[in-house]
Amino acid sequence: MASAAIQRLREVLPNARDLSEAFPAIPPGRLIRCANPSSTLPEHVDFLLAELRVRDLIDLRSGEEMEEDDPGSALMARAVVREYRRAWLRPGQLLARPDRPPQNATAAAANGAAASRYAAPDPSGSAPSTQAGDPPGATAATSHSGAAPHSAPSPSSPSSPSSPTATANGTAASNGGGPSASAVASTATVVRHHISLLDRGRYYLSLAGRLPARTTAAAALTNLVSKPRARALLLPYVNGGGLGLLYEMLLESAGPELCQVMEVLLAAAESRHAAIFFCRAGKDRTGLVAAAVLSVAGASEEEVVADYARSDAFHQVALAGLEKREELAGLDRAQFERAPPEVMRGTLEHVRSRYGSFSGYLTSVGFGPDKQRRLRELLTAPW
Repeated sequence: MASAAIQRLREVLPNARDLSEAFPAIPPGRLIRCANPSSTLPEHVDFLLAELRVRDLIDLRSGEEMEEDDPGSALMARAVVREYRRAWLRPGQLLARPDRPPQNATAAAANGAAASRYAAPDPSGSAPSTQAGDPPGATAATSHSGAAPHSAPSPSSPSSPSSPTATANGTAASNGGGPSASAVASTATVVRHHISLLDRGRYYLSLAGRLPARTTAAAALTNLVSKPRARALLLPYVNGGGLGLLYEMLLESAGPELCQVMEVLLAAAESRHAAIFFCRAGKDRTGLVAAAVLSVAGASEEEVVADYARSDAFHQVALAGLEKREELAGLDRAQFERAPPEVMRGTLEHVRSRYGSFSGYLTSVGFGPDKQRRLRELLTAPW
């Protein structure tokens, strides 16, 4: 990807950057981070799908945030939606619900082959099974123990004779007399993986585990008679902990989800195509995923911190809709809309003190050393 393409990427997507900008060992055009891309213009969708060969969108937002998207979104209308939810009887396992078709019928037909991608196979070779009490039609995705996802070459993979060939800098170039960029984009298989990292229930459970037991009990009882008084008990801890506390809670409460994100990124790299991961503002949940991926790839702490701090100018509070609820009225928005470098440094120190490294953290949630090594090799080697 030439510098002009990277510049265009910043213009096309909000708060966007290619991870190669943070860590040059990752060639351009492989991993892209951004804020909510649902407002991407149609002509820019062609750029993403044909020139950059994006085939996976990893949506880290909550369902409530997704409902805010424009129903006419040109990008979201091109992708089938694969939603991952916690198994009811096994909270450490995620289930992939049946794919929902994109809003555009033509795109839905083009994406028909996407239904088999990234479903974790049963070791015995049989189809994934569900458990009693699980949602109808759900199939086992990556478990907390890190079961490897299935990855099938997409119609636009390098082995496909009709696909554009990759140039040395990673961009797509059409074969002589081959299909145009718009034609490639119109038939691209795109999957939007909905893997919500911030859930209201998990957030408050994690917060309760960090508060004095007396405060938790008092807030729960007070909430029955006076929400403002209950809020007054909780907000000093929420505002006092700031973004650093939020990130620690995400790491502790969203282990299965973060493992699944890494599995999808690994499968995308195995298929030799680009992936975009995003949340609403592209700085908190997206920042944690970027820190994990960059750490696996071999980036230094300063490179991880510098990448995160580039979002400091974006100024948007995005807590999966929690910031709009009455229970968090009085949230220190000026603090939560930032992305200062010291917050990521503190998060990395927390990871180091508790898990030894980000590698240790990922191993603890099911994305083990072998998979980390494979992802690092794929992200940094020529494609």
